[in-house]
Amino acid sequence: MSSFTQVLLEGGVEVELPGKLSDVITILDEDVPQFNYQGYGYRLSPAKGSIGNRWDLIVRAVNPARSDLSFSPVLRLEVESAEDGMVLFRVPPLSEQQSQEADDFDSDRRLFGSFVFQVLNSFQRRDLIELPGPLPEY
Repeated sequence: MSSFTQVLLEGGVEVELPGKLSDVITILDEDVPQFNYQGYGYRLSPAKGSIGNRWDLIVRAVNPARSDLSFSPVLRLEVESAEDGMVLFRVPPLSEQQSQEADDFDSDRRLFGSFVFQVLNSFQRRDLIELPGPLPEY
């Protein structure tokens, strides 16, 4: 795992995106199924939320080669309406992500890091955030 990934694990990620909550959820619904890492894909499932205000989502890794697509969660993310037409996108730090299932499944956290890099690259491609360049997706 890179030191940058370790920083993401320890500190989490928080960015403000322009638009409405429904727009950001639509982007995630469109882009996340295209993400992959070493043969695994990613799928989102709702954990809890308040329609129009906030969503907690679970990111799960799936192996399309297997018929059983329900894998352990890789991470949790939060998407929330903010002020002035902005949306807060947050990947909580590892200390808030702890799950024995996820630890057993993604012990080196490469699936975690790859997802975070891919989602940030996706936001950059859509001109929602500015990064110095594309992040490595492993």
